[in-house]
Amino acid sequence: MVGAAMTAAYFKTIMREIWSSKARFASILLIIFLGVAFYTGIRATGPDMSQAANDYYAKQKLATNSVQSTMGLTKADIRVLNQHRSQLTYQATRYADVNQLNNSQVVRVMVLPTTQRLNRLRIVKGRLPRHANEIVLDAQAQRLQPKLKVGSTYRISSMAKRNAQFTRRTFKVVGFVNSPTYVENTNRGVTNVGKGTLDYLVYVRPQVIKSSVITRIDVQFKNLRGVTPYTAKYRRLNRENTAQLKRWLKPQARKRQQALQAQAQAKLKPLQQATQQLASQVPAGTAQLVKLQSQLKRAQAQVAAITMPTYLYTDRTDNPGYTEYHENTQRVVALSTVFPLFFIAIAALICLTTMTRMVEELRLQMGTLKALGYTNTAVGSEFMIYGGLAALIGTALGVLFGVNFFPRFIAQAYGSMYNLPAINVQYIWMDIGIALAIALLCTLGTALVVLRVDLNSLPAQLLQPRAPKAGKTLLLERWQWLWHRLSFNHKITLRNLFRYKQRLLMTVLGIAGCMAMMITGFGLKGSIGDISVKQFNELWHYDAVVTRSGNETDQQRQALSRGQLYQASLKLQAKQVTVKQSGVAEQTATLGIPAPHQSLSKFVVLRHRQSHQAIHIGDRGAVIDEKLAKLYGVQAGDDLTIKLAGQTTRRIHISAVAENYVNHFIYMSPTYYRRVFKQAPVYNTNYVRFKQATKKQENAYADRLLKQAGVQNVTLMSTEKATNFKMLDSMNLVVLIFVISAGALALVVLYNLTNINVSERIRELSTIKVLGFYDGEVTMYIFRENLILTVLGIIAGCFLGNWLHAYILQTAETNALMFSPTIHPLSYVYAALLTLAFSLLVMGMMHRKLKRVNMLDALKSVD
Repeated sequence: MVGAAMTAAYFKTIMREIWSSKARFASILLIIFLGVAFYTGIRATGPDMSQAANDYYAKQKLATNSVQSTMGLTKADIRVLNQHRSQLTYQATRYADVNQLNNSQVVRVMVLPTTQRLNRLRIVKGRLPRHANEIVLDAQAQRLQPKLKVGSTYRISSMAKRNAQFTRRTFKVVGFVNSPTYVENTNRGVTNVGKGTLDYLVYVRPQVIKSSVITRIDVQFKNLRGVTPYTAKYRRLNRENTAQLKRWLKPQARKRQQALQAQAQAKLKPLQQATQQLASQVPAGTAQLVKLQSQLKRAQAQVAAITMPTYLYTDRTDNPGYTEYHENTQRVVALSTVFPLFFIAIAALICLTTMTRMVEELRLQMGTLKALGYTNTAVGSEFMIYGGLAALIGTALGVLFGVNFFPRFIAQAYGSMYNLPAINVQYIWMDIGIALAIALLCTLGTALVVLRVDLNSLPAQLLQPRAPKAGKTLLLERWQWLWHRLSFNHKITLRNLFRYKQRLLMTVLGIAGCMAMMITGFGLKGSIGDISVKQFNELWHYDAVVTRSGNETDQQRQALSRGQLYQASLKLQAKQVTVKQSGVAEQTATLGIPAPHQSLSKFVVLRHRQSHQAIHIGDRGAVIDEKLAKLYGVQAGDDLTIKLAGQTTRRIHISAVAENYVNHFIYMSPTYYRRVFKQAPVYNTNYVRFKQATKKQENAYADRLLKQAGVQNVTLMSTEKATNFKMLDSMNLVVLIFVISAGALALVVLYNLTNINVSERIRELSTIKVLGFYDGEVTMYIFRENLILTVLGIIAGCFLGNWLHAYILQTAETNALMFSPTIHPLSYVYAALLTLAFSLLVMGMMHRKLKRVNMLDALKSVD
């Protein structure tokens, strides 16, 4: 009975200790909560985003491969695939690309199959079309044209030749959809119409497009169902499937050529018959007969010139956004190995300090319990229960908050870039187990390390207060000239700082880590904001891009320069090229060739990013942007492989790498272009610079130009700027996570360490209060030390933050975007001011605590 009573009393003592030191218990719990929440939440974000994409691809039946041909596909190709339907599912697609003259946008009009076996559309609003006069639009259309709504009228308005492809051109909008083929919001791929890139897609009933030629066949191999995309197994099977698809369709190229030649030859029969009939009626050499014979000869030459079509094979990696989304999830995974480490490391340091102080405070109680016969296990169990309870509660709350908050928050930030459905959070039990193990190690592990010496001590030793550390002469004291000029308070501050070296190290490291994360947060905000300023204000000095079907005519030149809005223009060739290399996602770049004797520098600034030294286009190589060079691991003096649509790949020499932040470009001189491509450039584009103009004036200018024959598209840079950087605003949410999380951690660290500092020195502080120090002077006695430690932490955090910011930029950039690597001085100032503000807030709380100190009780204690 005595043992049971003692056990119950002992547990009551443990609970009383938790309650009496609830501030310390809460601080340990809060640090564990922050560390676990950040670790499990950020670690779950990447897998959650990947799983959302995988589920979406499976549900919408995203094709694994696609086949196209330079001469179109036929039912014969379908029959070949039908023979292998046990291995695959296929779907034929017809579409036509048009440039809308009424709004300068390039649109792909696609036939919606009666049964969507593959690439099923996800309805965002409304429904799918049921009749020929109905149409559904890509959700991107509504972002570009907010006036478009369900029930509004949509009209295809292009050049006469392209309008003739359709049986009707006016439709009623019945819905908005997203296609799994295009998971990125803005990029819809390239085309040979207009400016070379698609703005959005529309879907119509089969009878709307006149042509019966199949544009593309989408294929889904059954052996890839259930295989996780992006994995090594998926890539291996996809390579095998693509090779098999090529083998099946290889004979079709020759058959297609023969069929086309036979069709053309059949059309020649009337001409042949007419020639033969006339030859039998008139003498040889008659003008009419010679004319017919020459026509027949030319026609026969055209038939003979029909070559074999080229079959083009693509897979999911060629879909806009497919590879980039995976790379973004991998970037989040990369971030999840860095930031949580900061939190966990800081949490471990603070827990070590807190548990060390707790053991010191309860030294007398430990001696008493050992003297009463309690075993080491029983004595140590108080600290195990105390730390374990804080770890378990902190971990449970951290997991619940982190796993449900961070993935949704970050996915929402990326949501402006992709049109995937919302993620479903998942609990990754391995990461939760690791987080719990780390939390227990931070509390129980540090407690065991600290207890190891005291539990092996005799009760008599524990019942005596520990001898204070011997005073040492500071190195600073040897500098007599400075030391004698310091006041008494300042000397005491310096002595106390170096006397408690562990607290000094913990405080500086804790503040440095928090400071580094806040610098990274503010630095990211500046780096993102710089993109708009530097790209559109410093590097690009034109206001519109005018795309033509060929070289500039006199009428187009006059229309271009007419009106008060026009200031200057640059004539150049601008075409889309693809850059592809093993291990790097295929990139699309704009190939620009300025016309001779025209100054590119007045419209586009080519310069080195760091030195701002101007770059001039030479005749021995091309200038590429810095991000493209990074992606492909090339620099000035190396070669790069590019491909123009309809041509073979070409190797170009890189003469310089220029500063650029948005999209990719390659500039070369007309002379070097002729050398590489063996043809003269066609100057199909103008960069136009305006005087001061309103949005209404710019739109009127674009509408007037589009009425000119041969003008295919007018892109206003004000619209491009608004569209491209709408998605960057969402990155501020991620920045907010960094700043708030780092700020919360900084506040907890400063409070915990300051609270320990005050608790350790309560007798010292009571003594100086008895000696006549005012409350403010007692607070300053502590605050001076905290201020010095905070400043040291801020200095160390600046260097650490600079490294962390560079690492984050490297992992967080997308393929078509480069962040400005410079951290603005204000970012350091904001982070430092916030840290100082937290320090002042903590000292304000400590000031209230110090005013309520019972000096008599403190001086009677043996601590």
